[in-house]
Amino acid sequence: MKMADLNCWRKPVPLMLVTFSVTVLIIFSQQAMADMFSWLKKTDVHLSPAVQGTVLLDGKPVTGAEVLRELTYDKDYVDKAYTAEDGSFSFPEKYIRSRKPDSLMEMRTRQVISLRYQDKQYLLWYLTTSSITPQQAVVKKLSSLQCDLNNKELEQVFSNIEKPDFPHSTFSICRWNDEQLTLITE
Repeated sequence: MKMADLNCWRKPVPLMLVTFSVTVLIIFSQQAMADMFSWLKKTDVHLSPAVQGTVLLDGKPVTGAEVLRELTYDKDYVDKAYTAEDGSFSFPEKYIRSRKPDSLMEMRTRQVISLRYQDKQYLLWYLTTSSITPQQAVVKKLSSLQCDLNNKELEQVFSNIEKPDFPHSTFSICRWNDEQLTLITE
């Protein structure tokens, strides 16, 4: 008997290599397919945290004024509220589902809160951000809008907790007592 006849492993090796190669090919092609179609997947996009605010005029509450919140991402989303007897108003947190975060174009979220009172428009909040997740400093500011209609509209710069090298900038008649803001006037 020859030595070659005794080696029972020689014949199955090519079959095992072919089987292994086909298995690897299938696994990697499935992964490529998943990546190729990931742009079809929808992602949660945070448009705005909950908003709590108070509007005053000469230290007295402004009652019954219309407050609009306009949020823009892939389209406009508009909410309306009215100030209560104590001048307070609120909006709930707002999320949407979108395919845009996975696109090649960078999308920005625009937040505008304005008030109409006695046929005059006031800007309570204007901010643009590229984040699709809640930002701590913005959440904090929008939870305590203290607005006086006599205040001058200013650009206000405040810290960005998530990205300290890129501070937030908002235009507003509202003020906050919680931290030092950089006020930019013209």
